[in-house]
Amino acid sequence: DIQKMVKDAEANAAEDKKRREAVDAKNHADALVHSTEKALAEHGSKVEESERRAIEDAVSDLKEALKGDDAEAIKAKTK
Repeated sequence: DIQKMVKDAEANAAEDKKRREAVDAKNHADALVHSTEKALAEHGSKVEESERRAIEDAVSDLKEALKGDDAEAIKAKTK
């Protein structure tokens, strides 16, 4: 029984790691969205219109990526 439990744990380790990476990526992205939106609200008038739009578009893209569970897609949008 113990060997079976060890094998099950090993088999699930990769999936657990993948889930953990997705959760970590989502948490990081959520924090980034929040801080960026806050900074734009406070200092958006000091940024050129074209730059502000580019930032808003990037935030929008990141929010869209957050709707899924693809950690790599989320990480790509945070760069």
